[in-house]
Amino acid sequence: MTKRRKNKLKLHTVIGYSCIALYAVAVISFLIFGINLGMLPAMYLLAGGAVFILLGVLFLIMQKKFPLSILSDVLSLLLSVFLFTGCYFIYQTGSTVSDVATAGAQKDVVSVYVMNDDPAQSIEDAAGYQFGMSSTVDRENTDKTIQSLEEQVNSELSVTEYDDLFTMADDLKSGKIKAIIINGAYLGIISDVEDYTWLSTDLRELTSVAHEVASSGEREVPDEVPETFVMYLSGIDTYGGISTRSRSDVNILAVVNTRTKDILLLSTPRDYYVDYSVTGGAKDKLTHAGIYGIDASMDALERLYDIKVDYYLRVNFTGFMDIIDALGGVDVYSEYDFSVQNVKEYHKGYNHLNGTEALAFARERHSFASGDYQRAENQMEVIRAVVDKCASSSLLVNYGSVMKAVAGSFETNMPEDQIAFLVRMQLSDMAEWNVKSYTASGESQYAETYSMPGQELYVIVPDQTTIEEAKTLIREVYGTNE
Repeated sequence: MTKRRKNKLKLHTVIGYSCIALYAVAVISFLIFGINLGMLPAMYLLAGGAVFILLGVLFLIMQKKFPLSILSDVLSLLLSVFLFTGCYFIYQTGSTVSDVATAGAQKDVVSVYVMNDDPAQSIEDAAGYQFGMSSTVDRENTDKTIQSLEEQVNSELSVTEYDDLFTMADDLKSGKIKAIIINGAYLGIISDVEDYTWLSTDLRELTSVAHEVASSGEREVPDEVPETFVMYLSGIDTYGGISTRSRSDVNILAVVNTRTKDILLLSTPRDYYVDYSVTGGAKDKLTHAGIYGIDASMDALERLYDIKVDYYLRVNFTGFMDIIDALGGVDVYSEYDFSVQNVKEYHKGYNHLNGTEALAFARERHSFASGDYQRAENQMEVIRAVVDKCASSSLLVNYGSVMKAVAGSFETNMPEDQIAFLVRMQLSDMAEWNVKSYTASGESQYAETYSMPGQELYVIVPDQTTIEEAKTLIREVYGTNE
């Protein structure tokens, strides 16, 4: 054998064993990442580890013969790339779960609004304007906001105080004042009134100031995932940070039995006329409870259905749109032909929707005779469409962007280890779930609410028959008639 040939063989041997060494590092890294994630069942990790080791031994044997050694090099490199990619996916998953399970401090956001056609583009442009503010609604945060704005423009703002929010809105529209300073959650409340729907379309936010809400103590969660538990799914009507306190437009209780694999999705209309601890017995819309924090919404539902809510999962509209766009859109079934102005015409049957279109589909109610009830059905249809899309190859193809969207858009009080347990449980048996949905109903009327005294708003008075039916369905999932 010539010296040149010996050198070639030696070089190839070095390359071959280097490929195997890289493969070994990839295997070890993948197993460590998988173990640390805590979501992969032990039998999967053991089986995977055994297969990877056997392949490694096979690659070593193949190195002894020249033609097979080339195949060994190619396969070990390909598997190494696959395993390192798997490590990336696992890291992304763990990071996302950590972000979602780390609930930030709740915030109130007070904003400055002008009419859409106003020339001002910044608070500095509007420094000389006449501003309007409420003398009673969220007064403390409004005063802090004014102080912050005055420091920013280095001058005192001219502010008119109003006892009545509707008068303030009228003066803004007529030009008596040029801007208003208000907590955006309350702006949403008054835009629900028939003659003031223009507030949701004709205003432009100039700037905003966030104020952290003092914690009243964290709500206790179970030490470990119960066999049967209740999670509150809340969709808030705000854009931007997930921790902003705002109205909850989507109010769904997911009652889950992990043994029987039963899930009840119980939807409650946003306009349900209920009470909660903050109101002291006075009635308010369910959606308004979100203004006082996630605990107030959970408290309202606990009182309504005589149950304990164990966890919550909260998403805002920005996140909702980002996730759907990251998935490449979703296919949503509509029971009716209808249109949402400046967004889309929806046709009966399946519609492929992007994030903005899916959000409009989930929020629309005026196009339907049943109003809020059909909106609740549409909201659950969008949830179904998102779940279906996540179960397809679209999730893998767009994994990084989906995880990024989820991380900044969802918030839950379920601990990381309990989320990991549920995923691990599902991967262990891959069982199908029996999902039922139910929407509580009631009688429409106008009444004064705790959050907007002195003004009658549209509400839905609960139909006790449907409440009792909901309680029966909950007991069926729990497997008890108590």
